[in-house]
Amino acid sequence: MTYINIVSNLKLHPQKGLVSKDCSGKWVRIHHQQGDLDGACAVYSLMMNLLILGKISEEEISIDSPINKRYNRGKFLSHFLEEQGLIRNGYSYRCLAKEIRDYCSKELCVDAKQKNPQSLENAVKFIDDNITKNDLPIIISVVYQPKKGESELHSHALLAIGIEYNENDIPIKLLCLDPGASSPIYAKWNCFIDTSNNNSQYPYWYVTDRVCHKVVLGDMILIMPKE
Repeated sequence: MTYINIVSNLKLHPQKGLVSKDCSGKWVRIHHQQGDLDGACAVYSLMMNLLILGKISEEEISIDSPINKRYNRGKFLSHFLEEQGLIRNGYSYRCLAKEIRDYCSKELCVDAKQKNPQSLENAVKFIDDNITKNDLPIIISVVYQPKKGESELHSHALLAIGIEYNENDIPIKLLCLDPGASSPIYAKWNCFIDTSNNNSQYPYWYVTDRVCHKVVLGDMILIMPKE
């Protein structure tokens, strides 16, 4: 029998949909959807991650609220939400990890993992261990299988928040919040990555309400609150 494990600080609200407690203790809407013209999926995933960890408030990232830049957190949010403009070509995870460390080293630890096609099982285990044992979401990325005639690789950032297991306790799906898909209403995720097959260069299926692609796991960032 299959079963599911989800990061504990997530609830379904009848009006708001998926919610979590922010740093002010309020239950706030977690999923935020990116625009059609930007490639800022990593920044959206980062903000959802920090909301779930209770490190920022919904008000701080609201488009109508001014950001208090007198403190490191305000400078950090301003850097990502005000200074970056329209991100056309995505955001480097190496750069993202460095900037989190630069602004938030006293509050957050960052563990960045680079893509390694030779150890996909280890990547899934890393995600599984941190969601299941540490109750932490993880910013992950998927690299799409190129279409015929394409040479450029395209990737997409997601926030992994849960795992589905088969009857042998083996992870078979990564349950994610996808900033490029519609907000979840009836489940705590709006996207999954089927990891049950591991036999090709692009072995996994990335599935939302709108798309289905063959992918491989790419870079990952784990953000851990300091005690």
